[in-house]
Parts: sequence; structure tokens; C-alpha cells
Amino acid sequence: MPTVLVHLPGSSESPNEKEPSKPREYKVNLSQILYDELDRQNLSLPHGCLAGSCGSCRIEVIKGIENLSPMGVVETDTIEHIKGSYPGKTVRLSCRAKVLGDVEIAPLK
Repeated sequence: MPTVLVHLPGSSESPNEKEPSKPREYKVNLSQILYDELDRQNLSLPHGCLAGSCGSCRIEVIKGIENLSPMGVVETDTIEHIKGSYPGKTVRLSCRAKVLGDVEIAPLK
């Protein structure tokens, strides 16, 4: 089972909302949607449509981008529209990315 490390801003480990906290660790099922696997374990990431078109579920991939499924057409189009707001960050949509191995992520606003 792959491991997903999630940095959540403003947690008890990190009172400064802009500073990521110590990551929380989640074991997830291989080849499943990242958002669904974390939601199943009571971690609800920001979301909207859950279809890949609104971009609300955007995340920064800190490590392990190679361990997420390739982007499809819908995700690619959405990322093209929002990536300018996140220079220097690797952005994916948690509702579209399937987990293929260990990754480290942080939700984006």
C-alpha cells in the first residue's frame, strides 16, 4: 500500500497558517483516486465539483510526482488555467490523480 504524506496548514503542530505542519501519514490503496482514498480515512481536502473542472481540489505535489497517474485532458485543461497562481509548484487535482506509489502533498488555496 502506498503512503501519502499530507501537510495541513494551521494545525496544532504549526500555529502559523502559512507554514506547513508536520505531515500526517495515510496508507492508501494502489491505483485509486487520491481524494477518495483520503476522504475514506476522514481527511476531507478542499473540493468542489470532484470532476476535475473547477480546480478546487488542487494540491501541491512536494515529492513523488512520478507516483501519480498521468494527467488526462480535463485535468490538464484545468491545471493550465490555475497554474499561473502557483509559480514553482507542481500542481495536480486530488480528484483526478490516482496513487501509484508514495507521494507527499499539501492542499493549495
